[in-house]
Amino acid sequence: MGSPLKRRKADDSYRVASTGGRVMKTLAHPSFFRAFDLLLSTTNPGLKQAHWVHDGVELERERHSFSGPKHGLTIEIVTLTRAGRPGRRGWSLMVTKEYWWAGPDNKAFKNLRWARPVSGQRNDMLNWMRLQEAAMDRALAARRGPASAGAAGESERILILEDSEDR
Repeated sequence: MGSPLKRRKADDSYRVASTGGRVMKTLAHPSFFRAFDLLLSTTNPGLKQAHWVHDGVELERERHSFSGPKHGLTIEIVTLTRAGRPGRRGWSLMVTKEYWWAGPDNKAFKNLRWARPVSGQRNDMLNWMRLQEAAMDRALAARRGPASAGAAGESERILILEDSEDR
């Protein structure tokens, strides 16, 4: 394969494209939510714990519900917090999912999801999530056997470049 292509985006950040690899670009990108959902299901199967720690990050899950005669709402909030220490900046990220339903059949009519930094640098959060995604890809490839090892290795060729202004 050839080397990855460096592309400048409109917001002056860089993205390295690679054939065969996914790039988690922002906290709003669907790839972020796919990786986030997979992270939750692998680190807290069945979401039985309200608070747990994974790879140096504390995760806390809250669920709030309202059900009335004409509509209902459930909000699920997961807060990820990485404590700062010498040589590493701390950060906190809130990921929220809202589920709305209405009518006599309680038919789902709106689902929202969003993620916002509470504190710290957005790139630190994205880099941590990218590392988690790569680790999950490697674990999946190992379970599938040697035939899929090339696919997992391909995602590791993706380089993460940041503008010096982002720091």
